[in-house]
Amino acid sequence: MALGWICSDPNRWKTFVCNRVTEIQTYTNPAQWRHCQGLDNPADHLSRGLLGDQIQSLNIWWHGPPWLARPAEDWPTGTIPKSHGLPEEKKKQSQVLTATTPIRLIDATRFSSYWRLVRTTARILRFLNNVRRIERTFGELTAVELTAARMYWVRMVHEVPFTDELQLLRKNLPLPKGSKIARFNPFLEDGLIRLGG
Repeated sequence: MALGWICSDPNRWKTFVCNRVTEIQTYTNPAQWRHCQGLDNPADHLSRGLLGDQIQSLNIWWHGPPWLARPAEDWPTGTIPKSHGLPEEKKKQSQVLTATTPIRLIDATRFSSYWRLVRTTARILRFLNNVRRIERTFGELTAVELTAARMYWVRMVHEVPFTDELQLLRKNLPLPKGSKIARFNPFLEDGLIRLGG
C-alpha cells in the first residue's frame, strides 16, 4: 500500500498521506523503492505477535532477509501494488452545471400586428395544453387564453434585460446594488417582475 502511494502523484491522496508522500518524493526517487514480500519482511513477524524468546531465534529479525546481503541487482523485483480504490484516495467531486435560455414559441418580429401575435400565441398555448391534458379546449379563444398569451410575452420581455435579477428573485436573494431596478424593491408575482415603489 505504502509503495503504491509513493509511486503515485501525491495529490491523489488525502492530506496526511499527501504530505508524507510529497516529503518522501522530495528526498528520494520512487524508482529506489521496492516491495518486500511478507515472509521476507521482519516487521510482519512482529505485527502477527511474537514472544520475546521467539524473537531471539528469529534470524530474519536480526539480519534481514537473505537476499539483502547480496548486490542490489540480485534483489527481487516485485510489481508495484495496485494503488486504485485505496481508502486514502481523495473522493472525486463532480459538478453539474446547467444553463437555461428562454425558448420562444414563435418569432415575434414576423408579426406586423400585436393582436395577431397574441392570438397566434394563444392558439399555440392552447395546442400545448390540449396535447398534455385529456380535457381539450375547442372553439373561439377565451379572455383567459388571451391574457395568458400576453403574460407569456411580458415574461419573455423581462427575460432579456433582467435575466440576472429574475434568477435572484426566484431564489429570494437580494439584488446587487448595481441593478437598474434594485431601488424600486422588485418582487415576483406569477413569474413577472413587479415593482414595489
